[in-house]
Amino acid sequence: MIELISIMVVIGVLAAFAVPRMMDPTGFKSRGFYDQAQALVAYAQKIAVAQRRTNTTPIYVVIATNSIRVCYDAACNTPVPDPNTGNALILNAPGGITLTPVTTFSFGNAGAPSAAVTIRVNSTGVGDINRTFFVETQTGYVHP
Repeated sequence: MIELISIMVVIGVLAAFAVPRMMDPTGFKSRGFYDQAQALVAYAQKIAVAQRRTNTTPIYVVIATNSIRVCYDAACNTPVPDPNTGNALILNAPGGITLTPVTTFSFGNAGAPSAAVTIRVNSTGVGDINRTFFVETQTGYVHP
């Protein structure tokens, strides 16, 4: 009888805490988007170094509320092609996820950004957290 009551308590706890998180996939999507966003910004830096882009022709990273784009110009008229698909290198945020601040920065041939940047990935998911990653001024290192 004690075992049955213990199992009922465990199921009750799971129902109260775990099930709501499993029913709302925003937390999983937000973590995946966060990892992809970090990788995309780091990839933009690698492109700038590999293509030996000068400070007059850098690689631009354009952060909008719901997307990150990598381009050859600040207006993003000439996007960098995705190496897998050949389409524009753009990462769109899933529903319930936004980016702040809305900004544009660039990487030159040394890999250093035009400015230090703090990028926040904001989530409206149940029990999810907002995540932040940084681009260091001197080195362009992208990290959480």
